[in-house]
Amino acid sequence: MVGRMKKLFLALALLGSALSTASAAEVKVMTVGLVGGGFRSLATAWSQKTGNSVQLVIPPSALDQVLAAMKTKDADAVLLPMTEMPGQAAYFKPGTTHPIGRVLFGLAVRKDGPDTRVATEAEFKAAIANKNVLINDPASSLNGRMAKAMLDGPGFETVKVRGIYSSAAVLGRGEGDYVVTVLPELSALKVLGEVPPSLGLKIDFGGGVTAKATQPELAAQFLAYLGSAEAASVWKAGGVGAAAP
Repeated sequence: MVGRMKKLFLALALLGSALSTASAAEVKVMTVGLVGGGFRSLATAWSQKTGNSVQLVIPPSALDQVLAAMKTKDADAVLLPMTEMPGQAAYFKPGTTHPIGRVLFGLAVRKDGPDTRVATEAEFKAAIANKNVLINDPASSLNGRMAKAMLDGPGFETVKVRGIYSSAAVLGRGEGDYVVTVLPELSALKVLGEVPPSLGLKIDFGGGVTAKATQPELAAQFLAYLGSAEAASVWKAGGVGAAAP
């Protein structure tokens, strides 16, 4: 009798495992790179939590690359800056787009660079006066275009600005004095402070379920998880703040 019960329990366990495997599904996602490493951590955590998987259709990329990929590749969910959502409305299922996080910009130097901290607009301008400042290439990067627009403004006339692909990595290799880019890209550098709020540099991003999604319910669940209280601490550790109101 005991032997038969053990066999029954084993059979039920195997059946449960098979059903779990059969029900597991995959959600295909595209995202802009400004979300940082927190996105990958959360995708892994959600997969472990639900048994479903997240497939990145393309690596987290510059905005222009994601917009181009949206025209030729299929995805269930896409993360974009919220300012881009109205122009891409036809690509998403109505009512599924919502904000997830807010990315701020920072000023950074190499790890062996100066420790001068900046908090005010005056301190920020003084720190980079007459210096070589790297930003992401404005031709392909939204945050690069935003940084350039700021540095082209009054008070930055002596700053030497260079737009280049992967500005944080280039600074780390020894080129330039400072870098101005989104905080999630600065983990390998010494961050001297956030770009002061008075200069207006921030990017709110969100996500939506695509109109052609093959896993729309799963995509919606994943996006809801990214905006959940559970995910907030992971986002914050990666340089992403709370969702825009």
